[in-house]
Amino acid sequence: MKVQENLDKISWSMADKFLYILYGLVLLFQMKALDPRDLGLYALLINLHTWIFIVSDAYLTNLIQFGMNRENRRLVNTYSFITEFILSFGVAVLFYVCQKPITALFSEPRIKDVANYLPWLCLIFIPRTFCLKLIYRDHEMKKLFFVDLAFFGTMAVITAYFMLKMQHLTFNYMVFIYFSGSILSTFTSVVLTLRKLEFGFKGSIKFRRLLSFGFPLMLNSSLNSLPRQLDLYIVQFFFSTSVVGIYYSAKTLFRFFEETANAAIGLIYPAAVRQLENKNYKGLNDLMTKASSFIFVAFLVIIAVLELGLSRLLIEWFLPFKYHLAVDHFNVLLLAAFGLPFVILSTIINAEEKPYTVLLYVVISVILSLVTYYIVGLTGNQYLIPLGNIVYLISFGTMCFIYVNRHFDFRFRQIFRAVGDSYNYLKGWGK
Repeated sequence: MKVQENLDKISWSMADKFLYILYGLVLLFQMKALDPRDLGLYALLINLHTWIFIVSDAYLTNLIQFGMNRENRRLVNTYSFITEFILSFGVAVLFYVCQKPITALFSEPRIKDVANYLPWLCLIFIPRTFCLKLIYRDHEMKKLFFVDLAFFGTMAVITAYFMLKMQHLTFNYMVFIYFSGSILSTFTSVVLTLRKLEFGFKGSIKFRRLLSFGFPLMLNSSLNSLPRQLDLYIVQFFFSTSVVGIYYSAKTLFRFFEETANAAIGLIYPAAVRQLENKNYKGLNDLMTKASSFIFVAFLVIIAVLELGLSRLLIEWFLPFKYHLAVDHFNVLLLAAFGLPFVILSTIINAEEKPYTVLLYVVISVILSLVTYYIVGLTGNQYLIPLGNIVYLISFGTMCFIYVNRHFDFRFRQIFRAVGDSYNYLKGWGK
């Protein structure tokens, strides 16, 4: 994948991720107006909801893997949508039914509010997630931008209205903001993909084939996102809702790094599938080495600046004193970003139709992460909470790198190829 030939897609993808950065600023204003306990409860709702759709989104990878074949497209769409609905709504309903023992387990009575809102939020998000996968399948990043613009733009406008009118926010106000953005975003996604929403039972592909490919991806994602999304429930178990809110504020700032990696995954996976189908291994090597190297080098520079004091300056300047503890959480969490450029390489393994290999790596990494979280919980030191995420991303990224090093000749020195490529480009541009 040559950068010059895909500038349009890359530009729209980066513009889309810039929306996440802009909304991150809105989140900072929301944090200023929220009590840490309300923010913590809101985080428990949003992260559980996000985890559910990360899992269902993984199954919807079938739309890319098998939806390229137009003869089977209607059938693939039908099977995938039905499975997504059963999975997403089913988990939400299960959480709702089990709310009493869950509330007792985590010693937080207001978890019942999370359980009450979750099924409705999932119903709204099901068509959005499905439509977004169709957009990724066809690399229509411009449409992705407008779907997310509807989502974040709506929430930003309503946040501004509440802030001007009341100067403070509560858990219920935050839920209203998120529901409003979700509804408009879902509507936008359906409108923009209306011609792609082809359903029917015409096609030769078997549901068993979709399940055999999608199930390990789904299981993979459910475990993969456990330390990154449901870690808040571990924090709630060992600490308190207030600590959850402070840690979540640090994770919100860290989201810039995660969304950068997600943007790369959205671009790399469909391209990797095509390169493997064409047996273009040179192109595949360029694809994965350039993507991971440019992200790694960029992260290295940004993290160095933040660790040298910029993060403390920004957080203590902008957020009220009640959130200043987030500085130490964030500075430790930054170390996890070094694993993200190599976690991206898992898409190459999936594109090779080796999801069980990725699943093995995920299981090992999750076990290491959960053991770390448990030890941190026993110590009672909240500043060590990010270690669980660090252990997960570094171990998973390392195993993915070892795999592509052995099978696709990704050499260690290519991690820094971005430096040489950038120099050569600037040298040629200056002539």
